[in-house]
Amino acid sequence: MTRGQTVFIALLTALYLCFELAFNARLLDVVGGAPSTDALHRIEVFGRSLSGIAVALVVLQVLLGRRQRSGRRSPSFMAIAFWCALSGGVVYGSLQTLIEGLVATSTPAFRRASLNIVLVQRALVDGRVQLAGLDDDAALFSQPAGKAFLAQFPVMAASVNRLDEKIHDAKLTLITRQVEQGFGGPAGYYDRYAEAVKKTQEQWRRYARMPGATDVDGEVARRQDQAWGDYLSDLGRRGWTPSTVPGHAQDAVRRKVRQRVPVPAGWDLADEATFRDAVATQVRRKADRAGAQSLTVKGRRIPPGLSWPAFFAHPGVQAELRDKLHLPAGVALQPAYRDGAEFQREVFQPLVAKVAREELVRYDAPAEDFADGRPLAERGVEAARAAIVPPVALFFSLLGAVGHLAKLSYLLLSLVVSAVPAWQARARFLWATPFAVLALVWVVLSWTDNAVTQSRLYGYMRDQVRDGLSQPEDTGVRGWLLGNALHVVAVGQGYGYPVNELVRTRLLGGITYGYVPPTR
Repeated sequence: MTRGQTVFIALLTALYLCFELAFNARLLDVVGGAPSTDALHRIEVFGRSLSGIAVALVVLQVLLGRRQRSGRRSPSFMAIAFWCALSGGVVYGSLQTLIEGLVATSTPAFRRASLNIVLVQRALVDGRVQLAGLDDDAALFSQPAGKAFLAQFPVMAASVNRLDEKIHDAKLTLITRQVEQGFGGPAGYYDRYAEAVKKTQEQWRRYARMPGATDVDGEVARRQDQAWGDYLSDLGRRGWTPSTVPGHAQDAVRRKVRQRVPVPAGWDLADEATFRDAVATQVRRKADRAGAQSLTVKGRRIPPGLSWPAFFAHPGVQAELRDKLHLPAGVALQPAYRDGAEFQREVFQPLVAKVAREELVRYDAPAEDFADGRPLAERGVEAARAAIVPPVALFFSLLGAVGHLAKLSYLLLSLVVSAVPAWQARARFLWATPFAVLALVWVVLSWTDNAVTQSRLYGYMRDQVRDGLSQPEDTGVRGWLLGNALHVVAVGQGYGYPVNELVRTRLLGGITYGYVPPTR
């Protein structure tokens, strides 16, 4: 490449590195923040995009070098742009396929283990549990080294022998605290209760406006007088009374009356008693229909005239409220509580205990229940994704960042060498620069420790990973390599995060990559 092209590629690489390093810092924030499924999806999309850009930059450098060497302006800039876009798109799609494939092909046993591992991981983030043999610093998991450990935790924990047995005694406690948090604590759940009470009170006000048994009798008398009076007025306008209607007009009068009052077909126009009975029947039927629609709750008829406390205490109303608030059958709700402690004791704690017991059944379900098409398949897939995405995204983020950092050092060194004639004879050795940088970084990090990697727990989990991968024929090489890679990531992230976060907040204006940590 020409000097100008080298400068151009170096600038693009430096710009990419800024976004990649900032993404790496944000990725650790995501892992250290008990992310939701949506947050994981957004960060995954950004990660795939940056990986695609990383490969596109490599393709751009290769094709620009080929164009310069060919001397025939081939490939064209249009072709170079096409191949860069294609390579970036292929990498983006390939990583998506990789993630989806890893999740879809995860075994039922892995899904079940992931559900339990993610439970412990989120409890660590929230400070709801401490692991024996790890640094006792309460702020550990808000620090870079702790966040890096959290990113690796699912991978390492999946290799621990008898993991379920080791966390079984604490599982119900962890689930209980997770359920409490999911409801927003007693205060958050009280808001839901208050809203339900408000709607019930509106229902009672509508009920209170409906006529009771005494009111219906009064309504019957009023409507009887009104209907008979209207009937007499209609006849009077024609100069008739009930007993003086001409014979030829009686059928017409009777038909007109029947349009409003259900008198018998052969009703005597002067029979006031039968007329009033027909009106009474009409009014009572209408009241009964209204009562059937509005005075029945959960299949139970509510008698008229109940006060607000009596209405609230009615079994039908209580059952409806328990359904809305997902409360166990034994809870008797009150329209108000003296204080928060009473509400927590009588309502919130029974609710949490009920939901936690139901959740424990799912966490302890046999592995086959997490297979595709089984009741817990969706929960298992979601947990597997939460366990797989962070370490995979972290791996490719580190790969892109370290690889392009090495490439940038090569480009800068080549610019320096080209500017110093005495050094140009050594230019043929520049290709070794990226590899030397990578090797140096790897060796230094391999021999460096931090508070996490020095802990007994980390050493135990690392040994479990090594033993789980080691085979007699490979003398433990695969297990050692993975253990070493985990160590390098754990240490490297601890040193790299402050720099990466500085790039994110200062150089890139606090770019969020679609994730905003929850306030605690």
